[in-house]
Amino acid sequence: MNWIDTHTHTYDPEEGQESAAELVKKALDAGVFKQIMGGVDLHSVEPIMELCRAFPDTVYPTIGLHPTEVRADYIPVLDILYKNLADAGQKENKDPHYVAVGEIGIDLYHDKTFFKEQQDAFRTQLRWAKELHLPVVLHVRNAFEEAWHILKDEQDGTLKGVFHCYSGSVEQSERVLDLGFLFGIGGVLTFKNAGLPEVVKNVPLSSIVLETDAPWLSPDPYRGRPNDSSTIPIIGHKLAQILGITPQQAALATTANACKLFGI
Repeated sequence: MNWIDTHTHTYDPEEGQESAAELVKKALDAGVFKQIMGGVDLHSVEPIMELCRAFPDTVYPTIGLHPTEVRADYIPVLDILYKNLADAGQKENKDPHYVAVGEIGIDLYHDKTFFKEQQDAFRTQLRWAKELHLPVVLHVRNAFEEAWHILKDEQDGTLKGVFHCYSGSVEQSERVLDLGFLFGIGGVLTFKNAGLPEVVKNVPLSSIVLETDAPWLSPDPYRGRPNDSSTIPIIGHKLAQILGITPQQAALATTANACKLFGI
């Protein structure tokens, strides 16, 4: 079976993990034939591109300013990120093209100091995605209503993307569907007492993609250890069990959904 990890930070392994290249190979051996790297700031641009160059047609880049990385100097940072994004799309540039703008969004879990700046950065990057016909990868934590209002305002029928590491309610998932967005489902699906199984039962399989968010959120039975993309089949098998389908059906559907969304 072929699986896709639609959100990983393999380019930045935890201390004690294998190298980024070894982790990609480990995932390939597990049947995870494509990985999408989650960009978070200026410092993640080159490590992501380096890994993408080493594994063409296997590893794909995204670029964006993570909401927790938004600071007072966010405007010049966005300018540099946008230049990288636009330059990668030029025909003469041999680097891989970015497959999404992300991860972007609003995060009010730890700190609300730069909430207004987060909102502006979010809206700016959504407009990049529309301009360049790219999907977005959304990071939304303790801020569903705040993010949803901006998304609803910016949705003109062309905006598409995925709620990375979806953690909302069943009711909120209906609003995600109304926006035309997909759900990134990861290791939390395997946790005891998680509400995520109820969500996946209530959304179409055509709206689900799988992710690890490695090196975080390892699925059971590896919870508490550094994660990597080779655990995607564990998440996929759990999804199949919850939905009453075969793992093969889960792999085929989630892979097709990812390929369609990211154009890979």
